[in-house]
Amino acid sequence: VDPMSTVQENTAAISRFPGLEDEYVKAELHNGIVVFADIREFTSYMDANSDYAISLLACFRRVLSQYFSGKSLKANGNERYTTFAKELGDGVMMIWIAEQGSITDISVDEITGLAFVSQEIVKRFFELSADFAPEKYHVGIGIAIGSFQRLLYRDKGNPTLFRYRDYTGGTINLAARLEGLSRPNGVTLCFSALPLNKKKEIIACISAQQFKEATHDIRGLGKTQVFQWKLNGEEP
Repeated sequence: VDPMSTVQENTAAISRFPGLEDEYVKAELHNGIVVFADIREFTSYMDANSDYAISLLACFRRVLSQYFSGKSLKANGNERYTTFAKELGDGVMMIWIAEQGSITDISVDEITGLAFVSQEIVKRFFELSADFAPEKYHVGIGIAIGSFQRLLYRDKGNPTLFRYRDYTGGTINLAARLEGLSRPNGVTLCFSALPLNKKKEIIACISAQQFKEATHDIRGLGKTQVFQWKLNGEEP
């Protein structure tokens, strides 16, 4: 095999995907909150009935937009926070970055507020989608607090500027796994990174809103304490 031809083939393949040509300058370490939310079994919906699946997705994103813009964290009005959202097919990843301060700078109100807003999102989506959904099962939301890396790269149009677009790290992976534990129609929250005094306050607050403590064996972390809430679809 000619090595040069292999290089040329690889270069040609990459050129068809401009996003793969990004050169990241560095990864910045940040603390904050990560949320994953998606629709359960969306791929099978799309394969079986794409029109129904698209309607379901449009409904889901509309609910997310309405609640996170109108009733979200107090941090959204605080300049020390940066909010990032990324659509992932039938789901979305949202990150609230504490620009100044450590993990202890994240308040109890911010965590509990996001947990309660997530409950409202699950309830509202269940109500709206029930008008056209063939079965009663839908979404999951996972919330994790901790550190992650924000990737910095040069702007292609202006090399003197730098952009943020991608994120990586254990907290992001944890939020995704918590979302899986939340299905169907539930919210799972993990705040083990916070100091003990804040944990006690959060537990007292979310327990009053039907969040239940549980321990799950999460890949990469082992046995992990989480708090879960599930929608009872039979309730009026």
